[in-house]
Amino acid sequence: MSTTARALSAVVGVALLAALPVAAQAQAFSGSMGVAGRWAIDLPRSKFNTALTGPPPLSGELDITVDDGKNLAWTLVEEDEAGVAALQFAHAVLDGAPTKAVVNLNLVMISVQRVGQSAVTVTTHGDAGVRHQSMKVTRTDPNTILVEQDIDGQPGPPDQTLILTRVK
Repeated sequence: MSTTARALSAVVGVALLAALPVAAQAQAFSGSMGVAGRWAIDLPRSKFNTALTGPPPLSGELDITVDDGKNLAWTLVEEDEAGVAALQFAHAVLDGAPTKAVVNLNLVMISVQRVGQSAVTVTTHGDAGVRHQSMKVTRTDPNTILVEQDIDGQPGPPDQTLILTRVK
């Protein structure tokens, strides 16, 4: 798995977009999503598609530092046998507007749109020929985040499903 694909897989990095219009979202969903804090990838419960992304990381931690109902900010670090396999920083408004994220020291355009009281879609945007990914990230209970990821752009079930559990 390339480090860029691995970094995008954990957050940001979710199923096909099914977003509501921005105006409806602003009225329907408000307040914190309840995701601030540190989260770890639960490797045994997650399902990786090694054909698309390579081997799974040995560990991964997501630190969500801003969750105010209008913005999310996070840092993602994944490790493999060689050390840091993926590194990502982002601060995004939840209105679907494109913004820059740092993925393995590269600037990547993403958009984040709120699609539920505790759910967002995250989409990477790239030039023609660059892999386009989308993810639906949902807090399914106070201590679990589900990340359903579409990597190949083909209709159907998610290409990968990641489970993150609250560390603190």
